[in-house]
Amino acid sequence: MGAFNNDLVERGALNIMLNFDCQSEIVQLTPEDFYDPLHQVIFSVIQAMAAEKKPIDLVTADAALTEKLGQAAKPAEARLLEIATNSTFPGRFMLKEYIDIIKSCSLRRRIYLTLEQGKKDLSEDGNDPAAVLEAMRQQLRDMVITRHAWKSMQTVLMETFEALDKKSKGIEASMLSGVSGLDSITAGFHGGEFTIIGARPAVGKSAFGAQVALGASRSGYKVGICSREMTAVQYGTRIYAHATDVDPKKLRTGQLDQDDWMQIAQALNLYGQQNICFIFTAKYIEDLRMEVQRKVDSGEMDMLVVDYIQQMQTKQRFDKDYLRIAYISKMLKDMSTDFNISVVGLAQVGRQADASMPTLAELRGSGDLEQDADNVIFLHRPSEATDKYVHPRDRELFASMKQSGLQYIAINVAKQRQGEIGTLAVAFNPGRMRYTMIEREDAPKRLTAPTPVPDSDAFA
Repeated sequence: MGAFNNDLVERGALNIMLNFDCQSEIVQLTPEDFYDPLHQVIFSVIQAMAAEKKPIDLVTADAALTEKLGQAAKPAEARLLEIATNSTFPGRFMLKEYIDIIKSCSLRRRIYLTLEQGKKDLSEDGNDPAAVLEAMRQQLRDMVITRHAWKSMQTVLMETFEALDKKSKGIEASMLSGVSGLDSITAGFHGGEFTIIGARPAVGKSAFGAQVALGASRSGYKVGICSREMTAVQYGTRIYAHATDVDPKKLRTGQLDQDDWMQIAQALNLYGQQNICFIFTAKYIEDLRMEVQRKVDSGEMDMLVVDYIQQMQTKQRFDKDYLRIAYISKMLKDMSTDFNISVVGLAQVGRQADASMPTLAELRGSGDLEQDADNVIFLHRPSEATDKYVHPRDRELFASMKQSGLQYIAINVAKQRQGEIGTLAVAFNPGRMRYTMIEREDAPKRLTAPTPVPDSDAFA
């Protein structure tokens, strides 16, 4: 008995199929699962007869072989006769075990062939090693036998019941953004969901992505940030600007006094404990998926923030840019479901003269972003108090905020598969790089995380 081939079991399985009614078991195999070419031919005929609900035995199978292959059927017919007249094979009760052995040998062969192909591809100088590895990983993942297991209604409801029980007891909290109004509408971010945060240029996509990352981290989750817009030092400078009262200009020039250094040291100690990691060099979405899988497999990632989608590249070549974005969008959605993590992708929406709130229709023109996303959140910075996204009671406040250097930002939850949609307003201090909720008496009740999440955690 070999690891790649078990001739005796293949013969036994075919013998049982010829002597018993095994229609339901036949569909579990494919001709490629058999190692012997003659066994592949015989099984393909049996499989076709089963699909057509025809009776299967030595006589009918022999006739089907002749009809399919003509004179070329002679070797298969001889093997068929040998198999069908062998009385040493056990009864139908052994077919399940035989099928498991055949599938195990088949899986071993496919894994071996994938590794051999990978070895061949790697030996060719023109092939990118990371692309070869990703192709192999995808093929190997698709070979997992239990990948497509069915679940009963009872199982689904019990798993949901247990998840709700954990949430109600605070064992498994939502990944909160730290903006209380937003968390009230969305109930936080969740594994298996792909969320898009869209905005026109220079409105604050990176700010919002960092806000979500910090909120999720303080909720007890592990977060990864892929930034294609900033270097590590640029991102770190913004963190210090947010975490301290040091003048942002002094952080840029390095002209710091003793008090500034004290604040920076305190921020380093406090924010250095955040369970957030960064990757700045993942230019290609295929490379990013590999890095994310590595983190997930080691239990080190619950959320991924990508800043931003249009900046990502692919190793595949596309004639149209929207096809590239559609490919990236699908990869991000697949990451959320394959790894059961929350994926937050920042997206740039085209410029418009009126600088209005972005719409789903505009996002729809950027590949398949709107279609793939479970949730879509738009950011909008009104230029005038008369903008329809400025709350009527905020119009006087809008003018005073503008005079004091603050910015009024409207946040619109435009799509949410599992919940409601709605709009809220926040005040943004670009000098201190902090967002603050505009509180009102009729504001929805705030969701809380296991540890406090201040509303001011955000970046410009």
